[in-house]
Amino acid sequence: MEQSDIDTEVESEIISEDMEASFAPVDIFVRIIMGIVGFFVGLGKRIISFFKWIGSGVHRIYRFFNNPGQSIRQFIKRLSTYAGEFSREMDTLSWIQLSVIIFVFGLFLIAPLLSVVWGSFVTDTGVNLDLITQLFSNAAYVPQWQPQDFNWIRPTGAGYIEIWGIDLGIILNSVYSALAVTAISVVLGTSFAFIIARYDFPGKGILRTLLLFPMLSTPFIGAMGIKWFLGANGFLNNLASAGFGVLGLEWVRFEFHGLAAIIIVQGFSLFSLVYLNAYSSFMSIDPSLEEQAENLGATGFNLFRSVTLPLAMPGIQAGAILTFILSIEDLGTPIVYAEDLQAQKTLAYQVFDSITAEAGSINPLGPAIGMILLVFALSGFLAIRKYASLRSYASGSKGGQWNPRTRSLRPRTSILMYLIIVPVLAFALIPQISVILLSLSEYRSSALFPPLTLDNFAIIGNNDIRDALVRTVGYAAIATFGIVLLGVSAAYIISRRKIPGRTALDMLVTSPIALPGIVIATGYFTLFYNTPFFPIDGPMFLIVMSYLVRKFPFTVRAAYAGMQQTPEVLEEAAQNVGASKNKTFTSIVIPLIGVSVLAGSLLSFVYCVSEVSTSLLLGGANYYQAPLTYWINETYAGLPPLYGIGPAAALGVLMMIMQMIVIATTNAILKTRASAMTGI
Repeated sequence: MEQSDIDTEVESEIISEDMEASFAPVDIFVRIIMGIVGFFVGLGKRIISFFKWIGSGVHRIYRFFNNPGQSIRQFIKRLSTYAGEFSREMDTLSWIQLSVIIFVFGLFLIAPLLSVVWGSFVTDTGVNLDLITQLFSNAAYVPQWQPQDFNWIRPTGAGYIEIWGIDLGIILNSVYSALAVTAISVVLGTSFAFIIARYDFPGKGILRTLLLFPMLSTPFIGAMGIKWFLGANGFLNNLASAGFGVLGLEWVRFEFHGLAAIIIVQGFSLFSLVYLNAYSSFMSIDPSLEEQAENLGATGFNLFRSVTLPLAMPGIQAGAILTFILSIEDLGTPIVYAEDLQAQKTLAYQVFDSITAEAGSINPLGPAIGMILLVFALSGFLAIRKYASLRSYASGSKGGQWNPRTRSLRPRTSILMYLIIVPVLAFALIPQISVILLSLSEYRSSALFPPLTLDNFAIIGNNDIRDALVRTVGYAAIATFGIVLLGVSAAYIISRRKIPGRTALDMLVTSPIALPGIVIATGYFTLFYNTPFFPIDGPMFLIVMSYLVRKFPFTVRAAYAGMQQTPEVLEEAAQNVGASKNKTFTSIVIPLIGVSVLAGSLLSFVYCVSEVSTSLLLGGANYYQAPLTYWINETYAGLPPLYGIGPAAALGVLMMIMQMIVIATTNAILKTRASAMTGI
């Protein structure tokens, strides 16, 4: 080949690489969108397989009743085998740890949930299916299919347009809004995760930090902020109106209402769950797998579609299903938009509305609605455990550490990418930005840029608020102490004791992250109200226990991740030189996993402080034992200037600062082990 031909070929390759780099951001988003289509197709197949799995379980139950004698003999034989395995693996300390864990979760998680299920089917006259029948025959709970229900864009005249959801009845409203939130979260979370994991560009560290901000779960406040920011006379509409006015044009003001508002708020609040899980998956992919695919001719989008995305799919699916669960059980957002009757037509709000906390009375439909909510949550959680475990992919890789495949972007490509990313991220950060603006704005001002003031922060000096803050920190500290003790014990048994039922124990201690808090709180009322655990005016003990069981997964998953990173040979070496299993646990295991436990306990603490559902319901039984989240709602509902949205936003900023410090610290400790941050 002549030198001129070689030069021409090299120049063509350089031009091709430049063109590929210049269109990288567009290529990224095309890849993501096409991948999302494949995601939902694959998810449909997973759902079908999941129901087949349930069918096989039903078939096993049928075989038991068809031939109980043989089934019982097999069960007894299996028990004898299990007894031998337990005697070999368990010592006194392990038995104590396991017994306490089962007791706590059995009494304060399983029993309340069973109480809700019992209340759905059993009345004073015996087993009764009328409650469930009433739900599905009630026009408010099932699709009404009225033409006006599909009129989701409603011009109101005078330059105003309202955007609503489509009212399909309470049950389907919750489902389709959660699906819409999940779709938004998957698109945003996967796109950001792929960009951060696979490209190097200026400002990447800052962008990665900003992507943690949506995790700042400020009860009610995020919804309040969006409601103010995107309201008909909110900041965004006022800004657009002013800009169009300069051009001599008229801006049509729009405002989100009902289910549409709930979808927007939740979508921009929960996408970080998909981002964290997807980022962890992208970073965990063995580079040699993609290199082998490239050697076989797979490049560009074909490589992404056929290799990269399938390998990352477990994390994406885990984040997506968790997003669906948290969306369908969210209570704070419907409360903020409750003035729109459509926003009240969700399962979580209906359970909340069925309980009169001060009197301890519950509408009979409450447990029935809670059971439907529980079925959705448990189905999603079982799907995560069966098909989307990050741990299952890790076990299939060759192990070890590697440098992830990254590519440096040219300056002009970075600029083009930022032109796409910054507006999207800015819109996603509206809840946090608007809360800060609200906390610093005068409540009477209607100016585009209202005068700044610190008066709203005076609410922190209010005696009720100050006492609630002290109480909340105390509740969270006590709960976190119990979480650490039980979480380390559970993680040790799951990772180090080869006993039957380890998977079931893992599911038990991880499940609270996906179980609706509103249903657990309902169970506390139906099971414990007016008992020593829950005196008529004393919800304090159960508030602490609800924090303990509901925020347990963050610490147990962090401790488990630490166990996975700790070589078991160190424990075996200690036992070989005479150390007992108890001594090995206290002197070897705990110091080695201390950093992971610290990270998990910090997350458990901060999410205890910001817990909503059980805090609202249980706190309503006695205002002066209620935690801070209850008083944030009370502050929002009060009259300005002493109360109202400004002071409530100030409390939200206080909580955001604390959360950001903890989440940033935990992220630095756990690095790519995002599963410990989400509890999966």
